[in-house]
Amino acid sequence: MTTSHRFSPGQFLLDAKATADAIDAPYSEAATRAVLDAYPDGFRDGAVLWRTNDRPGGPLNYRFYERRPTDSVGTAVRAGLLDADHPMIPLITSWSSLYGAASTELVDFDAERGIAKTWIFLGGRRPVGEVLGASGVPEVLRGHEERFRELGLTSVRHVAVDYLANTANLYFRTSRRLTRDVAADLVSLAGGNPPSPELLADMIEFTPGDGHTFNVTVRPSDGLIERVGVYALRLPPGRYPALNDRLATFFRSSPSRDDEEMNAVAWSFGRGGRDYVKAEHSYTGGLVALMKTWNSPMTATQGPAIPG
Repeated sequence: MTTSHRFSPGQFLLDAKATADAIDAPYSEAATRAVLDAYPDGFRDGAVLWRTNDRPGGPLNYRFYERRPTDSVGTAVRAGLLDADHPMIPLITSWSSLYGAASTELVDFDAERGIAKTWIFLGGRRPVGEVLGASGVPEVLRGHEERFRELGLTSVRHVAVDYLANTANLYFRTSRRLTRDVAADLVSLAGGNPPSPELLADMIEFTPGDGHTFNVTVRPSDGLIERVGVYALRLPPGRYPALNDRLATFFRSSPSRDDEEMNAVAWSFGRGGRDYVKAEHSYTGGLVALMKTWNSPMTATQGPAIPG
């Protein structure tokens, strides 16, 4: 059960430290305070969530989703959170300006290291050719368009850059139900191993039948697709895919103070079987309502309970 309340920086600091301790994730109060000081409006008026993965010692991340156009990159530079000459800035700036005021920026933070990623919600489904054709997109990224189209990956809803890994992300809205062959084709983009029968059964059960969010992570420096991910957003009440102890602890320990709770997982596939599972949990700001305005593909119509 959740209790809705406005974002409180003081409470968030307590909750972030407690959650990091529960999952044994690195945490810096100084870095977290610097983030909260730089983006007071984003956390107060946006939708905030927690995020981690199932790797031992993996980071605790947190994110806010904006509801209005902002210059989050400029804010980060002015606050000293991001170097003005970071090589990923030209790409994300190009994507941010592609659709003007229709787009909004979202920011990911690492609880130890500060700013981690800038996302752009493109204002709806956008043709992959337009997104890859933006002025700041390297030619090596544009070279993937034909393969994306072959796999039915034609509609992009979000893009992002990762400042810590120097990678770019495309978030597609697929239109096909997952099957063994579809999953194998999607994972092959990153040279990964197809999901096991047990994992595939989970993926099929927890993704909508009319399509899901699918992520491609690529290096702009050479065009290498490092990994791909399949998202199951807003899990059904009391039902979860297979989780290791770390993610079960994360869902139990990370508080949600939102009016509607949203738990999500994403199965990430990398080269040579370097796979992991990511988890997200709403915190404040009406995340489910915001995702509905984006027409995000969600599994459940009701919020889930925390797993025991």
